[in-house]
Amino acid sequence: MKFRFLVLLALLCLTHHAMSASITVKGRVLNKNTHEPMEYATVSVFSLPDSTLVTGVITEPTGHFALQLEKGRYVLQFQYMGFIPLSKNITLTGEKSNVDLGRILLAPDEALLEEVEVVAEVSTYEMTLDKRVFNVGKDVGNTAGNAIEVLENIPAVAVDVEGNVSLRGDEGVRILIDGKESGLSGMSTQDALRTLQGDMIERVEVITNPSVRYDAEGSAGIINIILKKDKRQGFNGAVNLRTGYPWLYGGSLSLSYRLKRWNLFASYGFNSRSNVGGGINQTKRFEVIGNDTIYHQITDQTTERTMRRMGHHVRLGADYYITDNDILSAAFVFRYGTNRTHPVVSYYDEYPQLGTSSYDVREEHWHETDPMYEITLDYDKKFEREGRSLKANVRFFQNAEDSGSDINEMIYPNDHSNEVLSALYQQTKQDQGMKNLQASIDYVHPFALKAQWEIGGKYTNRFINSLSAVLEKDSTGQFLPLPDYCYDFEYNEQVAALYTSLGNDWGRWSGQVGVRAEMTSIYTNLKGYAHDGNDSINDGKPYIGIFPSAHLNYSVTENDQFQVSYTRRIRRPGFWMMSPFRSYNDNRNIRMGNPSLRPTYMDSYELGYIHMWDRSSFNFTTYYRHGTDMIRHYTYELDGVYYSMPVNFGKADDFGVEIVAQGQMTQWLNLNGNVNFFRSHSQGYIEDQFYETHTWMLFGRMVSKFKIQNWFDFQLTAHVMGPHLEPLGKHDGEWWIDMAVSKEVLHGNGTLTFNVRDVFGTRGRGGESWGDNFWQYSNSTWNRTSFSLNFNYRINQQMAKRDRRGDEGGDDDAGSGEEEMY
Repeated sequence: MKFRFLVLLALLCLTHHAMSASITVKGRVLNKNTHEPMEYATVSVFSLPDSTLVTGVITEPTGHFALQLEKGRYVLQFQYMGFIPLSKNITLTGEKSNVDLGRILLAPDEALLEEVEVVAEVSTYEMTLDKRVFNVGKDVGNTAGNAIEVLENIPAVAVDVEGNVSLRGDEGVRILIDGKESGLSGMSTQDALRTLQGDMIERVEVITNPSVRYDAEGSAGIINIILKKDKRQGFNGAVNLRTGYPWLYGGSLSLSYRLKRWNLFASYGFNSRSNVGGGINQTKRFEVIGNDTIYHQITDQTTERTMRRMGHHVRLGADYYITDNDILSAAFVFRYGTNRTHPVVSYYDEYPQLGTSSYDVREEHWHETDPMYEITLDYDKKFEREGRSLKANVRFFQNAEDSGSDINEMIYPNDHSNEVLSALYQQTKQDQGMKNLQASIDYVHPFALKAQWEIGGKYTNRFINSLSAVLEKDSTGQFLPLPDYCYDFEYNEQVAALYTSLGNDWGRWSGQVGVRAEMTSIYTNLKGYAHDGNDSINDGKPYIGIFPSAHLNYSVTENDQFQVSYTRRIRRPGFWMMSPFRSYNDNRNIRMGNPSLRPTYMDSYELGYIHMWDRSSFNFTTYYRHGTDMIRHYTYELDGVYYSMPVNFGKADDFGVEIVAQGQMTQWLNLNGNVNFFRSHSQGYIEDQFYETHTWMLFGRMVSKFKIQNWFDFQLTAHVMGPHLEPLGKHDGEWWIDMAVSKEVLHGNGTLTFNVRDVFGTRGRGGESWGDNFWQYSNSTWNRTSFSLNFNYRINQQMAKRDRRGDEGGDDDAGSGEEEMY
């Protein structure tokens, strides 16, 4: 702890407070044809007359930039891939301390775009030292997928067959929608992300070491999903239609209209999708006597599952520009989904000591409805000084998940007989509701030469109520409740946070330090639940966590950068982890929650390097993570039933390296890929038994994009997840390949895309687990090989060919080659 505060103190002392006689030169870079802000445009400054490079910056998402220069003569060069470079000569006399160049309009280079159309695909990934941005619309493999399938293609992100998302092997990931927790992520994140279509997503940001501006929640980091919201002038839109096998059909319509101070946007989507999956499970229950192992029961289990999801999604919103620097935004989202699942589980049991066997078939018809609505209000203000801003947000959303099922179980003497020895009839019912209120405010204040101070706060209040019951038919034909599976559970989580940070730029060096304080209160109340030795309930006492962060950057050149960073984060046990809900479609392998879980704390250290060429980039990161009260799954056997639950295990230390690279090899071939390799050492206690595990983990993917002349684009994506050990088990490795083909149609206004996921049917989640007197092996898949066809039509989104001359003038437009004095 002392070391952390010494690091923070040292970096704070480096902050430069001295005022300078420098001159602030600012402006805004826009697309000349559409007047869209141009993020990541390069602004380079050369001194005259020797043309020596003085400094340079990258534009913000709003297109704004700011430079600090001394008196003198300069030429400013503005560049963006696919656009005609523009130069502007200025002379700074020192009479003005602030110089506003106004709008810098860059015109698309139509000839260049035609010649290097594939080169632009490099920007599918935009890598910086603190985050990676994945532009979804530029990856042909995501046009007909959902958010889960989009995340599968993100570097450092892994998604297993059940939809569990992990970052560098850690499932403690915070998933945000447009920078905030959203009802779109639902109470069950996996199910909610499957209903969010890929064509609604503009980009995905991955932040492994977030600054204190972000919530401390998420021991592994943050994944921020940005939805589309077109701000181009006039009327724009897009239509998507999709179909596929297993049965898939749907469509979406997105529209936007920008006129003067109003920007209106709306979208509607419908999706119906079937999944066919299943798996196997082998269990051996035994007893060890001396050197002999006596098997009492051997079970071979097979599961076949079909699932049908349907969903409607509506999004309405408006931005109102009170002034050019004051924007008020409001949005409304409504989603309604249904889910029907039909699993059939077969058990073949052998009893070696008795010389007998039996065969059971358990069939369930499960259904669920999932309505959700969300209201958001945002205010964004920019002040006269470049970089000074105020943002405020209020968000409320409400979810409901109501489900039920009918279960029939038949017991036969063997798998060849039709004679029913006994029958069991059961019903399940579960009603859940969630309300979530959030409010936040963030203020940024630049001072001195290039220093910046940030301060903000946030309050979140989330309440969830869950009613669950399992009923069984008795001999009189009545359905009576099973006490061990009936409960009323209430969960209330409140988090109040304050943060502040200080940053500065010293030429080649830049840094930021900050601290975030969060007060958390989690209250749980459990009623109607039979005692099973695990009914400890959190008493709601608040606790305060302090989460510092520090980032230090060094630019060797404009294309070579280093960063070292440190953050402390938390993974609070969520509702599903703490809820005593017990799965019941497989009544021999039951998953349940643990109301007595404690939060996990993680200290993360990173050293990163990035190098950029004209057509490629390379990013190398080495990292170390230390976690306490790590959460692991523990399985135990009781009367032939296997219960799996999360428990606080102990501590873990991970050390790894991650490499992300992309490059335009030729005009027709683009390659990008990533590999993440790390060693994990964990040790702790489960049921008073000490366990220690050393394991290596590997995740990787490679994407090859081919452009076959001007006819179509072809993409192959290979994924690999290596095996690894757990304290009481191990996971098998897996690999799979996806394929996509796309072709522009209707004179470039439309795109037709064909996708095949898991081409060879190799994807599956397998592994072993063991405990006192039992051993299990399982392998399952959520969905087998699938095919989809997607058609996208763009309304008024083609760039018209324009004259390639610079800007023709205008009082507030900059871009001529004439020298101007300030």
